[in-house]
Amino acid sequence: MSHVRARIALPSLMLAAFATLAGPAHAGPWGLAHNDWYSNLEGNAFSAHTSLLSDGTRADTGLVIEQRALVSTTEVGWKHRITVLFSLPAMSVTRRGPGLQGTATGFQDVQLGARWNLINGPTAAAIEIDWSAPAGYNRSLDSLGYHLGDGLQELAGGITLGTGVFGRGFVEGSFGYGRRYLGIGERDKGPVVAGDPHIAKYLWADHLVASGDLALWMTPSLLVGGRYKGVISLSSGAMLPETNAHLAGGIVLYRVDERLDVFAGSWSTVSGKNALHIDQGYVGMAFHKTTLHRLQGFLGSKPSP
Repeated sequence: MSHVRARIALPSLMLAAFATLAGPAHAGPWGLAHNDWYSNLEGNAFSAHTSLLSDGTRADTGLVIEQRALVSTTEVGWKHRITVLFSLPAMSVTRRGPGLQGTATGFQDVQLGARWNLINGPTAAAIEIDWSAPAGYNRSLDSLGYHLGDGLQELAGGITLGTGVFGRGFVEGSFGYGRRYLGIGERDKGPVVAGDPHIAKYLWADHLVASGDLALWMTPSLLVGGRYKGVISLSSGAMLPETNAHLAGGIVLYRVDERLDVFAGSWSTVSGKNALHIDQGYVGMAFHKTTLHRLQGFLGSKPSP
């Protein structure tokens, strides 16, 4: 049983990071004016049977991990220079392998955040703080790990930058720091003590997070872009592995009108260690009422200046 648990532990720990791979919304540097809003609904799915090991090589896990999610993300202009955001994925995760199969379904990790804009013109800069936590699922549902995530909270902060390019698109990127944790406890990297009831000190991880997007309007209604998202471990407790993951993908967005977009895209793992290798596809629609123009990120809806 111990080798089965080990094979399942890695996919379980990585589900939280992959569930929050967003479509066009979220974490852009441009802020929304008071009472402006943006909301999208995205469906995504992947099936994975290989992982990137601690040396970066790709190997079969002996399991098939299937994930299907419906993610709702909303951003609202709250006060001058402050945008608040909310995201919640409903998820179904299936694990299949020799002699075992199980599915867990429910809400995964709720995310709350706020973005404070330092600059909000043709070029933008903002500071963002996000907090996420399990939305009620049981992190210890059974000994085989049939649950929706690692059960940890995360507090992250960073800076996002962006600017219009070529008069027909935009580039944006972010860089920050995140800490996943079960509770406040000593950062103990020593061996796990059998029977120790205070396991929070073994369940924590510090990491750097980064993202980047480049998108161009090919026609007045068609936006095409490339995307990157990365997580790089700095340190971790004895019960969490050091995990790095770098993902890249593309997105195509069609603007129906100034209030409605439809979009589709994909994410794939290009490198990493102690991480699932995924090829995820997503589709969705976005509703918005903003005063940003279309060279000011995915949230911009008005014609270019």
